[in-house]
Amino acid sequence: METKVRFVMKRGPRFCQTIQAIFLGCFVIGLNLSGLCAQELPLNDAVKEETLSQTICVRGYTRTVRPPANITNTIKYELLRKQGYPFSAMHDFILDHKIPLSLGGAPNDLRNFMLQTEAESRDKDRVELCLAKTVCSGRVSLAEAQREIWRNWRSAARLCSGFSVIDD
Repeated sequence: METKVRFVMKRGPRFCQTIQAIFLGCFVIGLNLSGLCAQELPLNDAVKEETLSQTICVRGYTRTVRPPANITNTIKYELLRKQGYPFSAMHDFILDHKIPLSLGGAPNDLRNFMLQTEAESRDKDRVELCLAKTVCSGRVSLAEAQREIWRNWRSAARLCSGFSVIDD
């Protein structure tokens, strides 16, 4: 049986109540929809300044929180469709977390997903790596790195002073 999911990105109290009611108990999709109605950044509640050494500063941490491909492919397709791209464009874009998992971004919050070209993704990955290093070294607070990458990932690279943005 094929299930079709349609995401509507309008906000408002009635929309939030409706969308939460539609997805209430929907384990297959596994998305945190409460973030659609909130004004705060889409963050993982388990990642805090005091938990860095047990979360994002542990090698391989992001693998433990990354959503499965069946969820991310559904989101990617819907974002492509919403932006007017055909299904065949699936391989032309990468679905990325706006606030990366390596900085405590919410793994399943729809607000935290965006489409990028492969070149943009490579560049942003370098900034993400650098910011994670600066946060884990204590040179930049987690909250500041999260706010800055949410606003503009390119300008957030300025926080990487003293760390290489081109590390691979």
